[in-house]
Amino acid sequence: MKRVLLLLLTAALLLCTACAKNVEATPDTATVVEATQPPTYPPTEPPTEPPTIDELAQAKYDQILNMELKNNVGIIDNVEPLGQLNGMQAGCEALALTAALNHFGYDLDIDDIVDDYMVYGNDFVTGYVGDPRRFYDGAGIYPPGVVTTVWNFVEDNDAPLYPFDTTGLSLDELYKFVDAGCPVLIWTTYDRYSPRIEQYREYEGVKYPWFDTEHCVCLHGYDLEDNEVKIADSWDYGKDEWEDAERFENVYDEIGRFSLVLMDTSKLR
Repeated sequence: MKRVLLLLLTAALLLCTACAKNVEATPDTATVVEATQPPTYPPTEPPTEPPTIDELAQAKYDQILNMELKNNVGIIDNVEPLGQLNGMQAGCEALALTAALNHFGYDLDIDDIVDDYMVYGNDFVTGYVGDPRRFYDGAGIYPPGVVTTVWNFVEDNDAPLYPFDTTGLSLDELYKFVDAGCPVLIWTTYDRYSPRIEQYREYEGVKYPWFDTEHCVCLHGYDLEDNEVKIADSWDYGKDEWEDAERFENVYDEIGRFSLVLMDTSKLR
């Protein structure tokens, strides 16, 4: 009898132990244990700064340069030439810039740029050499100096404009900026004759030529069907005409493809 009771007691103890183990492993119990752990989240990223006007302008520049021309004809209205023989005989760069600036709604005359904003120097690359009012006493200035001149104007007038030195771009690439409403200053020659280059000056790895027929105009239109470009030219008393694009391009290429684009940044923010 004791043997039977002992067997029954042992069986009961084994059964209780198995039940206890089963209770520990139930899904409900496991869920409760997991739920008591603190939740984890990905690390919070610091807030990003808004893009600067330099970044916005550069992004717009890249976008324009990478786009395809959609039209055979493009033109920027309200680009009026100012004549050199009205008192600015050697100031073609200042007058081309004035024509471009006035397109954006400014009211500048032939004296404003040379008197208030132009940078002067002795290398014709970063500063104007000579007197822009006298034909035989004035030399000229290239895109690096004109870019500085534009920044002087922007700072003094809080103007929403951004200059880009586009030296090296082809004429076809510059048409894209015309399409986007950006006037283009282009270095060329009087009456588009082949330049007689006398010397070079190197600046930041670029060779800038000097020649006695150096000239600057404002490109503001193109016509691929008729192979023409629209140029605001200060030579003589000023003219705004369509002219042969091939001849214009040949001189532009021969000189070294020097140009500058003026971008409106008022709608970039």
